[in-house]
Amino acid sequence: MRKAYLAVCITLFLGCDNNNARSYKEGVSEVKVNQGDNILAQMTDQDLNGFEWMNPPKNFSFQDSSLQVLLNTDTDFFNNPEDGEISATAPFLYYEIEGDFVATSLLKPDFSSVWNACALMVHQDSTNWIKFAFENSDATGKSIVSVVTKELSDDANGPILNNEETIWLRIIRKKDIYAMHWSEDGINFNMARLTSLPSKKVVKIGIEAQCPIGKSARHEVRYLSIEQKTVKDLRKGI
Repeated sequence: MRKAYLAVCITLFLGCDNNNARSYKEGVSEVKVNQGDNILAQMTDQDLNGFEWMNPPKNFSFQDSSLQVLLNTDTDFFNNPEDGEISATAPFLYYEIEGDFVATSLLKPDFSSVWNACALMVHQDSTNWIKFAFENSDATGKSIVSVVTKELSDDANGPILNNEETIWLRIIRKKDIYAMHWSEDGINFNMARLTSLPSKKVVKIGIEAQCPIGKSARHEVRYLSIEQKTVKDLRKGI
């Protein structure tokens, strides 16, 4: 990947256990999703319910409990280790949270151009952040891609998912450790990466959308939950 107030009501963070799974419509198939409430259902174009935009997009709208984001070109987050160039122009819809959490999203990126992606993002400051994306990679096509930035960014390509149009992504925080998990069905998650960031009580968590070199892109976020809880096992996510 290249060049690329916490005012939310606490009810948004209440999770569901395995005995209280709710149904989520994804196309024509019905998926049992053991997540928290869909925060997007509480938002409108005029009221972001405590969330904020960093680098507001060209346009955005909330429809049927999902978020549509229209981007211009040259939108990315990447602190390039090869030449030191810093890109921090991609729209990022976030809120600030203290302590441990589990953030989960269902994303449908626009893959019309290379490096187009939609991601879950944890942001501390301009030199410390995580981007966990479903991306049209130049190396592997539609793939799970993670970027961990500590001054400079790395770039790690994970599973190749050329037959998928949507994917579930999850970032789990436990103290200063972060685990990244992905799933095709919203039930069975696989860990893609485990990393750390410098110790900081409050971080920004939310959705990043990018279009580094294409003319424009329209990404869709179909689900977002953020639960304030601590998991026992970061690798298993439980």
